[in-house]
Amino acid sequence: MEVEKNNTVNEVSKELAKHLCVYENSTEVIKDIHNGIENVTVQMEDTKKSLEQVRFDAETRSEVASKELYEAAHYLDSLYNKIDALERFINIVKENVNEVTDRVETAEGFLTNPINRVLDTIKLNTAKSIDSEDLRLPPMKPLNIYHTSDFFPSSPGNE
Repeated sequence: MEVEKNNTVNEVSKELAKHLCVYENSTEVIKDIHNGIENVTVQMEDTKKSLEQVRFDAETRSEVASKELYEAAHYLDSLYNKIDALERFINIVKENVNEVTDRVETAEGFLTNPINRVLDTIKLNTAKSIDSEDLRLPPMKPLNIYHTSDFFPSSPGNE
């Protein structure tokens, strides 16, 4: 192959020498042209090798990125399912809080008028005034009805 390359380079050099009106006897000029062509050929081969390396690196990185994207897609699907379950849970809690708030307001409205009447009557009938704080009901304790574990079963990745 090297002999064939040298023959090709010699032929190209001679052809260029004819076009440049260079005499075949001037070996110095032909050697310069020959060296110039050889340098360009080496540079082209180096460029070709570099391009092949870049192509190989791009293909390798593409495969790795594809695998990472595939794994991330499964993670996102799981995450979206959890978000949907959380949304359902929040909606149930919101509905229950609204229902409890309505019931409390109804109970307060129902109890406020009779209690105020009783307090007014007691104040009128007693010489000392009774502090309204003494007649207040004890605070209600919240009920623990819903647990997030009911909506998010534990999975090996969450532990």
